Amino acid sequence: MPDTRLPTVLPNADPILSTLPGWENGAAASPTRLEVDWTDALRKLDVLGTVRVVTGNRSITHEKTGRFGNVDGNAPALIVLNREVDLRVFPRHWAITVHTPETDGESEAIRVFDRHGRAVHAIHRTAETNAAAWDAFLILHRAADQDAPALEPVPAPAAERPDAEIDVEGLRAAWSAMTDVHEFFGMLKTFGVGRRQALRLAGPGFARELPAASVLPLLEAARDRRLDIMIFVGNAGCIQIHTGTVDHPTAADGLLRIDDPGFTLRAIQARLSSAWVVHKPTDKGGITTVELYDDRGDNAAILCGQRDEDKPERAEWRALAAELPALAASL
Repeated sequence: MPDTRLPTVLPNADPILSTLPGWENGAAASPTRLEVDWTDALRKLDVLGTVRVVTGNRSITHEKTGRFGNVDGNAPALIVLNREVDLRVFPRHWAITVHTPETDGESEAIRVFDRHGRAVHAIHRTAETNAAAWDAFLILHRAADQDAPALEPVPAPAAERPDAEIDVEGLRAAWSAMTDVHEFFGMLKTFGVGRRQALRLAGPGFARELPAASVLPLLEAARDRRLDIMIFVGNAGCIQIHTGTVDHPTAADGLLRIDDPGFTLRAIQARLSSAWVVHKPTDKGGITTVELYDDRGDNAAILCGQRDEDKPERAEWRALAAELPALAASL
């Protein structure tokens, strides 16, 4: 019978005490609070050996199996740049860390939450994990205070500015003048525009909306053509990346799934509202992404072709993205 469950690490609006039952009654399987300086600790996790890392948002979870290592950056942002464990980490959101023991259907894990109790990242023990190093980490970081943490209220999301207040012509001019994909976020801030709102206002030359379901034929075509792609899934505190081929994309029982050795993805289809084919100009000829948005307007995932940083986008990926409207029309 196929595994249709969503990992309990799936970040959502539930407080940590609901996500991790047992704390409130002192059960034997209660979580153990850890005190971890992740800016320092991430640089030392290679000693754990093979682990399973999970990052996600309310719509999608992204699981990879591999090793930590090759960590760079500092407190505002860290990069874990291994092909199997490839993360962009924003430590200020790594506020609460707990250890959860193995239970029926769930492996032993070190779980990280933000100050509101929303899941950010999890590191699961595997059969190949260095048991001595894992246990030493838990002993070293066990917190003196084992009470359930106090959580801050989740702030209300910022309201989107009305389209009439946006300098649309200025936005389009700035978009067309980009020379690096990383300028995109600064452009959004400059014009005070939300990410999906910017796609909608940019016009079909830069962004085209498609049904969210079109991501499955995209993945199937990438599989059939053996294209190396990148799949980014994350939240405010962590972005996790898969780079490589996809072998087993499917959709059934309300879930979009990828079940590959070392990589698993689960997406709740009912929470995905749209997909966008997006072109961002660069000095290497531009980057094409396929972006998934949830029913609240938040970005849930980004897909693009694999490329080296100083190289142009691969023609095979750009061609596939250009075919996506036709693939979507057949749904």
